[in-house]
Amino acid sequence: MTKFSPYWWQDQPKYNNSDDVPKKADIVIVGAGYTGLSAALTLSQAGRSVVVLDAEAIGFGASTRNGGMLGSGHKISTDQAARQYGSKIAAQIHEEANASLAFTTNLIKENNIDCELQICGRLRTAWTPQDQIDMSKNLEKLKAIENFNSNMIEPELMPNSIKTDLYFGGQFYEDHGAVHPHKFHYGLLQLALKAGAKVFGKSLVSKVKPVSKDSDVGFKVFTSNKTIQCNQVLIATNGYTRPSLSKNLSRRILPIPSYIITTEDIGVERVQSLLPGGHCMVETRKRYCYYRATPCGRRIMIGTRAAMHSITAEQALPTLRKMLIEIFPSLIDVEISHCWTGYTGFSFSKLPSLGEDQGIYYALGYCGNGVAMAPYLGHKAALKLLQPSENHTVFEKTPLLTRPYYYGTPWFLSFVSAIFRGYDLLDNYRRKRSLKKI
Repeated sequence: MTKFSPYWWQDQPKYNNSDDVPKKADIVIVGAGYTGLSAALTLSQAGRSVVVLDAEAIGFGASTRNGGMLGSGHKISTDQAARQYGSKIAAQIHEEANASLAFTTNLIKENNIDCELQICGRLRTAWTPQDQIDMSKNLEKLKAIENFNSNMIEPELMPNSIKTDLYFGGQFYEDHGAVHPHKFHYGLLQLALKAGAKVFGKSLVSKVKPVSKDSDVGFKVFTSNKTIQCNQVLIATNGYTRPSLSKNLSRRILPIPSYIITTEDIGVERVQSLLPGGHCMVETRKRYCYYRATPCGRRIMIGTRAAMHSITAEQALPTLRKMLIEIFPSLIDVEISHCWTGYTGFSFSKLPSLGEDQGIYYALGYCGNGVAMAPYLGHKAALKLLQPSENHTVFEKTPLLTRPYYYGTPWFLSFVSAIFRGYDLLDNYRRKRSLKKI
């Protein structure tokens, strides 16, 4: 029987608010995911009184629902970044992607966070021959910027990493890895609490109101049962940014659902026979499929955008199962133990952003790369709050754009889903033509 809840939630500790929400704080952070907790840790260590508020139970959102893949990178290519922002900014964007991976990996190691960290590498698999060519060209440009720890894998060597005939090679990222996302979140929570931050779930923020300049506080933060006075506010809600919290920010973030399944326990030997390299896997397919072995090594987890618009996990399950069997036909009779969904926060620029809106700071827009980037940008956001006049990251320079007629409810995503299905059909046609030539 499939459970429609995250596999990561099994047998994991739950956090209960220990105190009443205080009436005053130096800084209020809205959102208790990786971003908010990382910012709270840095700010608390700097001596600030910090209150973190989350609308749901702590650990409800994307930080405990994701695939746990720890890597660098963006949804925008080096060429695209250079065309839009210039070569200097494009180089900084790439460099900070690598910096985010190093920061989060070091955060885990230096604080002994027990989250089953594995530096297992990540393989981006080429869905078409052209994808392999494009990845190779982009890699050359990345290596021209700095020493980039990656290499191309030719098709004949793919069986060393994965036992499937689907792909035309791939690009391997040696220093990428994986974590148990719930354990990482809980470890980060404990660090923030130990540093002095106060964290409260089930505390929906309904409004943030600036206070008169003559006051000794900057804002009033309203929850369902409490009003908090504070000097600064940081919004760290990413794909869970509601129009009621910020109309301006919700117009600039797309809540894109991701859907994940795990197989039943099929044993270490069988998993290793299918994924002999032990890597995390990500496809170039437009639908964006990603998969890995779970930390115990006894199950396979696979995720995809079964739809760009929101559907239930129950509705997504057949699509996910079909994709699993497409990659690993031998798993046709395997049961699915868990199926769930969560929201990622996409920006129209395809890049994260750190900025200020009417005196309120924000850090969001990870576009599916939040496991490494969110703690990093949370830390950078904290530095920004401590030193507003300084530039701390290139993502202060990436614009947070919107589109006409978008007001926080992405009514157009069902049409986008249809477009992506069209892209996949075209790629499948190209694949068949390529296979005929072999």
